[in-house]
Amino acid sequence: MSFNSSSRSALTLLLFTFALAACGSTTAGSPSPVASASPVLPTTTAAPSTCPTAATVGTALGVTVPAPVGVKPSGASPFPPGATVEVCNYHAQTLNVIIEVLRNISPSDISLFSKNYPVAYKSVSGVGDQARSFSVSIGGGRDNEGVVATKGSTLVAIVATATPASLGQIEGLVNQLL
Repeated sequence: MSFNSSSRSALTLLLFTFALAACGSTTAGSPSPVASASPVLPTTTAAPSTCPTAATVGTALGVTVPAPVGVKPSGASPFPPGATVEVCNYHAQTLNVIIEVLRNISPSDISLFSKNYPVAYKSVSGVGDQARSFSVSIGGGRDNEGVVATKGSTLVAIVATATPASLGQIEGLVNQLL
């Protein structure tokens, strides 16, 4: 069973919007997932206990991040019965890292993430069973980067906005979490 495509797309777009809005940026020279100057931000909650610690994320990406908060999808659950999702947001004043871990899903659902990237994705080898990444400048020497990968029925997606992390560092963290 796979996610309801429109619901999953809406959640993914919402998280990209949140990531970019949190840092006050949009992509330059490409369509922006931020639809207005005042986006509606998702509701935050206590972070799931399974979220990586701020130290784990910070060490992997070469940044200092605060403790994570959870992000609740709006509306009805877009996930199939038995699937679990954890969304961990590490939002600092000048950067943002969002980690999503989904379990008990179809590996083909990777396309529901990568089709919403702000630029064309690139396939990545050596990360899980399959992986895709993107990187786009958001101006001011800052980038918005992301990696999504699957291993079996687990999917991990990380979007790092305005961090000095390389795609290789993000890929390393994804591999740790798979």
